[in-house]
Parts: sequence; structure tokens; C-alpha cells
Amino acid sequence: MRHAKFTIGGGVKQDLFLVFATVQTRCPTFLGEAMEEHPLEFTLSENPWAPTKVVAEINQRTGSRLELTGLSDQIGGVSSAAYVRWPDGRAGVITRPTIPLAYMHLTAETLQLVRAHALPVPRYDLIMQLADGMVTVVQERLPGKHVTRFDAGLVEEMVATNEKFAGLLVDRPDVPPPPQFPVLVAGEHPWQKTLGRYDERSRRILKRFLEIDDGESFEVTGGDVVHTDFSFGNVLFDDHGKVSAVVDWNFGIARGDRRFALLGMRDNLVIECSSYEGFQEAVDRLDEILTTTLDAELLRIYRIHRSVHSVHRSISNGFRSEKIEYDLEAAQCRLDGTTPPPHIW
Repeated sequence: MRHAKFTIGGGVKQDLFLVFATVQTRCPTFLGEAMEEHPLEFTLSENPWAPTKVVAEINQRTGSRLELTGLSDQIGGVSSAAYVRWPDGRAGVITRPTIPLAYMHLTAETLQLVRAHALPVPRYDLIMQLADGMVTVVQERLPGKHVTRFDAGLVEEMVATNEKFAGLLVDRPDVPPPPQFPVLVAGEHPWQKTLGRYDERSRRILKRFLEIDDGESFEVTGGDVVHTDFSFGNVLFDDHGKVSAVVDWNFGIARGDRRFALLGMRDNLVIECSSYEGFQEAVDRLDEILTTTLDAELLRIYRIHRSVHSVHRSISNGFRSEKIEYDLEAAQCRLDGTTPPPHIW
């Protein structure tokens, strides 16, 4: 085991000894020099990575002189996050998203537009492609903390914040729609390469899905900012229960119907927070908001698109078979108009 002393952020600072797994990764040679081995801290993320290695590569290639100060209190997910400090004392956050470099630059530029409307989204200070081909982002660290107790008021506060994204991208058709609404490529639906090739059940689900819109891709409308991973884990609050930051744009910013983000908010609430105090009150209030703000047919279509996209993503990312089978069952239920079974992980 290895130990390292960090100051952990996200609220009260404290000095801890973090125990790292013995799993290590050797950084590839770049700029003519080979770097030392680094502990692979974020082993539960979808793309495990070593913050010490990423910081070292950034510093060597850019001369940024970043100092690693801690790790996020959240683990898992797409990236996880590490905290750094710039030489001038500014606090930053490092993530390693999976989207292409060009899309990350588009996201950073579009977030600047959102910031101009006084909304609490981060400024991206550095974006670069690492030697292993992955993209890394150093963004400003915004104030606030995650909540662990929920109620209807917190849900309403998040929904009110999401409403402020309305119409901000009316003049930005270059910003793509959420990935749950892909466009046809050379006349073929992109999910043909995943659901269309996985097994017989996935092919049946894809066939039914395509029949909803007569084989055409459903075009989500609206010129709103859509956070494609809008959840309690990606929103920070101040001590008065007000939203202080909307972070983690690792899937890239999207354009469309801002209300679509609320479906992801509900899914993440059920998956990640079911044991927290006030959970049921929060879910009930969010369900009420969804059914009163979205037409029943549109809500059904949105849910189907989310569930079938989850199958596509699980297959394309090579997730374990149990996860894929659950996603297939959930998609089948959405197509049938029934409630999906409880999550199995």
C-alpha cells in the first residue's frame, strides 16, 4: 500500500492519509523523457486514471506548475475529479472526459456564453490531449458542496436553476443535441452498430425504437442549454441551500429542450441517492414537476430515448453483461409502457 497526504476540498479542509491501491500505470514517453510510475487512484471510474500522472504531464508539456491538492469526495462515474492549485493560488479541478478534443473546446467556448448570463458554470483554463489519447481539462473550482439530505425544496432549487438555461443557444445551431438524439449517418442510425449487432433481443428493441418515428431520428427541439448529466452529484450548494455551481460537463454541452435534463436528474437520484434522508420526498416532487411540465407523449418519447441510449452506451463502452442485460430490460419496459425494474447495482 502507498500513502500520501492531501488536503481534501469540497467543504471543510482536513489532512488525511489516503491509501492507494498497488495498481500502477507507467506513463508513456513524451518530449523525449519517460515519467515515473503513478498510483491509479480513480479505479472505480469508467476510465481509471492517475491524477499524479496527469498533473505531471500537464506541467512538463505546458509549464503550468500545477500542484495536486486533493481528490474529490465523489468516486466512480465517467471521470472523477482531482483538485489542483495554480502558482498564483487559484484553485482548479482536473477531469479526464471521454469526448473528443474539438467537442471539449466547443463546450468550453459555449460555457463562456453561459457565464456571460451570470450563471454558475466553470471557466475552462486549460484543455489538452494527453499522451495516451485522452483529453484532460483544468477548470476553475467553484464554491459549494454536495448535499446528502434531500427535500422538495432542493429539487425545486435545481429545477429553477435549470430553467435559467432557457433560450441561451437559440443562435448556436453548431452545438449538437444530447447524445440520446443522434442524427442518421449515411442513412443509417448510429445505434445499428451496437444494438443492431449485440444479440437478437437488442435488435428487436432497436427495430421497435425506430418504428416510433417511422425510421427517422426524432429531432429534439429548443434552443436551450442542456446539461446531459444534470444531477445532485454535479450541482453544488451553498450553506443556505441555494445552487452555487453546475459542474461536470464531461459529456459536452448540448442544445435542445432543457427539461430533458430533468429525466437524467431523476435517474441519477434513484441510482445514487436512494439511501439518503429525504430521498422519497425529492423523487415525488420531481415526478410531479415532470408530469406537469412535459406533455405525456413527449415524456414517454424522452424516456424511451434515454433507455435505448443507455443500451447503446453500455454496449459501446464494453460494460459488463449484467449491466447490458439490465439496460435491455429497462428499454423493453419503456417501449411497453411499463415501469423498469429496480437497478441491480
